[in-house]
Amino acid sequence: MRRTALPLLALPLLLTACTAEEPAEVTDEDVARIEQAIVNGSETAWELVLLEQRIGSLCMQDHGFTVHDPLALSGNTIPDRFTGFASPYARIPTVEQAERFGFAMWPFFLDTPAAEEMRADPEFIAFTADDQGWWDPSFDEGGAEFDAQTEEYREEWERAFMGDERYEYQQAASEAFEAGDDGFDLEQPPFGGCELETITAVYGEPELHEGEDGDYWVEPGPGESPLTSVGDGELYAELSEDYADEEEAFLDCLVDGGYEGFEFDEYGWLDTYDFIANGVFDAGLTAELDGEEVVVPEIPDEVRDRTDDPQALETTIALDFARCAEDAGLRDGPEEDWARMYTERLIGKETEIVAWQEEIDGYFANAQAYIEGE
Repeated sequence: MRRTALPLLALPLLLTACTAEEPAEVTDEDVARIEQAIVNGSETAWELVLLEQRIGSLCMQDHGFTVHDPLALSGNTIPDRFTGFASPYARIPTVEQAERFGFAMWPFFLDTPAAEEMRADPEFIAFTADDQGWWDPSFDEGGAEFDAQTEEYREEWERAFMGDERYEYQQAASEAFEAGDDGFDLEQPPFGGCELETITAVYGEPELHEGEDGDYWVEPGPGESPLTSVGDGELYAELSEDYADEEEAFLDCLVDGGYEGFEFDEYGWLDTYDFIANGVFDAGLTAELDGEEVVVPEIPDEVRDRTDDPQALETTIALDFARCAEDAGLRDGPEEDWARMYTERLIGKETEIVAWQEEIDGYFANAQAYIEGE
C-alpha cells in the first residue's frame, strides 16, 4: 500500500562548526543563530512525535482499529518546547499577558466555555510552552474519544499496540505499584505489536540495557540536544548578581501591595503556582524544598476583597506582579543578558549541534520512507 507522504519540517543547518582554537566571542548574530538552532531542534522533536503517531495509527488501522490513544502512539512522550531565550524573570507575565492570561492557571482550573476556548488558543499555548511543552488540544479530544470506548476495545487496542507479552507485563507492574509491592521483579519483555513497528520504522531496533534492578528495553533515537547542557541554576546565580537591586525593588513592590513572603528560588522562580492554586482555587497543595515543607504565601484580604470571581482574582494578582516587575526594571535588560550568557556557554558546541540535527534528518527520512510505503 502506498501512503500519502506527511510534509516534513525543513531544517536548514544554520550553524557553522567552530574549532576549539577559535575565540568564543559572542555577537548579536551568534545569539540569533544559537537561539534559532534551539528553536529548530525543539520543532524537530515535535515533528518526530507527529510522525510516530502517524505511523502508529496506520499500523493500528491495518489491524482494524479506528480510534486511538494519541499519547500511547508516541510512547507517552511530549517534548519540551523552546520558543526563544527567556530568563526566569520572564515567567512573571507582562502587563499585556497578565490582562489576557493571568498566570495561565484559570484555563486549567475552571470548567467554563471561556477556559475551554483559551486552552485551544494558539497564543495561550505558546505562552504556556515552557510548562506544557508541545501540547496539542487534539490530544485531549483524541484521549477522550479513546476513553469513551468499551473496556474490551481499549484492552484489545493496547494488546495490539504493545504486544501480548508487554501488555501483560505492564498490567502486572501497575497492579504491583498500586499495591505497594516493592518486590515486583518480572523480567521486562521486549517491545511488540505496532509499538515495535513504529520504533523500528523511525529509529531502528530497540536496545536491551542492563541495569542494577534488571534489564530493560529502550528505543534508540537522538539523545538530548547539546544545547540543553547548560543549567539554568548556574546562569541564574550569575544573572541575579547583576540584578540584585532590581529583584529587591520588585519584592519590596510586592510587599507594598500586600504580597508578603515571596522570594526567588535558586532557579529564579517565584512560587506563584501554589500561591494561586491554593489561594484562588482552594487546591490544598503543599510546597516542599529539600524535603522540608515551605509556607505558601496567602492572598491579602485587601486583594481578595476586590472580586469574588476566581478568573478575575487571578488576573488582578497577575497584573500587580506584572506592574511591579516593570517598575523594578526586570524586563528587557535581563532578557538580553540571559540570551548572551546562554550563548557564551553554547557557542563552542556547534559541531555537536550540527551532528545532532543531521541524525534527526536521518530519522525523518526513515519515517517518510515508511509512510510512502517504500
